[in-house]
Amino acid sequence: MQKELLVRTDSRSIAKMISPPLGILSLASALREWAGHRFEVEVLDMRLSRKPFRELARRLHEGKPDIVGFSTLSVESGEMHQAAGIVKRNAPYIPVIAGGPHATIFYDRVLEDPNIDYAVVGEGERSFAELADVLAEGGHPPPLPGVAHRRDGEIVFPGSRDPIEDVDSIPFPAWDLIDINSYSRRYDFVVGLGKGRNMGIFTSRGCPYRCVYCHNIFGKKYRARSPESVIEEIGLLVSRHGVREIQIFDDTFNLDRERVLKIARGIVAEGWNIRLAFPNGVRADLLDEEVLTWLRRAGTYYLVVAVETASPRLQKRIGKNLDPEKAREAIRIADRMGYFVKGFFMLGFPGETKEECEATIRFACDAPLCAASFFIVVPFERTPIRDLYGSSFNEGAETNFFHYFCTRSPIDTGQFGESLKKIQKKAYQRFYLRSPRRIVKSLARVPSRFGFIVSLVRGFGVVWSIRV
Repeated sequence: MQKELLVRTDSRSIAKMISPPLGILSLASALREWAGHRFEVEVLDMRLSRKPFRELARRLHEGKPDIVGFSTLSVESGEMHQAAGIVKRNAPYIPVIAGGPHATIFYDRVLEDPNIDYAVVGEGERSFAELADVLAEGGHPPPLPGVAHRRDGEIVFPGSRDPIEDVDSIPFPAWDLIDINSYSRRYDFVVGLGKGRNMGIFTSRGCPYRCVYCHNIFGKKYRARSPESVIEEIGLLVSRHGVREIQIFDDTFNLDRERVLKIARGIVAEGWNIRLAFPNGVRADLLDEEVLTWLRRAGTYYLVVAVETASPRLQKRIGKNLDPEKAREAIRIADRMGYFVKGFFMLGFPGETKEECEATIRFACDAPLCAASFFIVVPFERTPIRDLYGSSFNEGAETNFFHYFCTRSPIDTGQFGESLKKIQKKAYQRFYLRSPRRIVKSLARVPSRFGFIVSLVRGFGVVWSIRV
């Protein structure tokens, strides 16, 4: 029996929104079902611990794992390297594997750290299971697709692994490895508006759109689970684990209209008393009245629409190609049905004019949205938007995104005549302070009114702390 410790890393420098670590829970289930060896898997979510490094050291001492794997975002990369050092100091013989978005994009930099032995690139279930199998035999793995490593001081990457075509074949996450209640009490991605036990799910992988600012973790080919598989997963969460809210994190959940309708109708047919939320956003210009009606009947109360910009010109330039007028109409329909609708908007695209920036803010303020977030564009390294900016951005933005929210803008070319931070702050003030009815309406549409009030107070605190 091989012991595996899977660790979800943490960043101590940002205000956290915490949902169950679906990535490592999926890896755990893949190890159980796809690896040839038997693995005893434990999960450590460092985000839940007040002293995460001490907790990691304790787990190493008491559990004595044979392999340690990390799942990490770029904003957490410093903490990941620190944690890897703790592993090697306590047990230098343990193979350390890095995975997740940061290792996928920056595997070469990750492996410059001698405390990290392997990096799993991209979709990790099959790559991780194969790597763990070989390591369990005590040997050095041959070149494996999707796995980068060091050989004679050089970083070797044999190439990416083909995406899993049959996503129904991926086993459901290993929910038994976590305490679901510990997440239900946290400030999650619906910002405390939900109520009771919740769990996130993915019903599809990949996104065919080519937004220049976006990651490419799951590839550009859309791969959707069958409605039957989605209904089965929700049913297990409801019956076995007492989950009452499902948060769907797909990049493009509603790309296939008929599939969405089958899922919503299936939930209604089961008669579950559950809520649905879409905190990662849906494609607003693909929504229509029938889809919104069935999602509402299925229990959906929280809907995020990522509009980004109201400029058709910029929509084409950034590769999103969303129709702002169709999005506006979808928001009106959803509002009429009683949804809590939140909009995501981005300010400061390369070549954006002051008039286009103002049009985006006006779109947000005029639309019947309950909430909005105005983000300043960050040209993350190794994304196409980086090339559009050239050198007109602050180096280091790729690993310090959250620091810039309340301090300084990573890019500010001065094209608007005033700082982006000042425009951002004004946008928030216009949106929330000029329409008090918006707050009253929102209060009536969320399961937790207390959560909404806490979220509102926290939000105002963040906005007023923006330094212009």
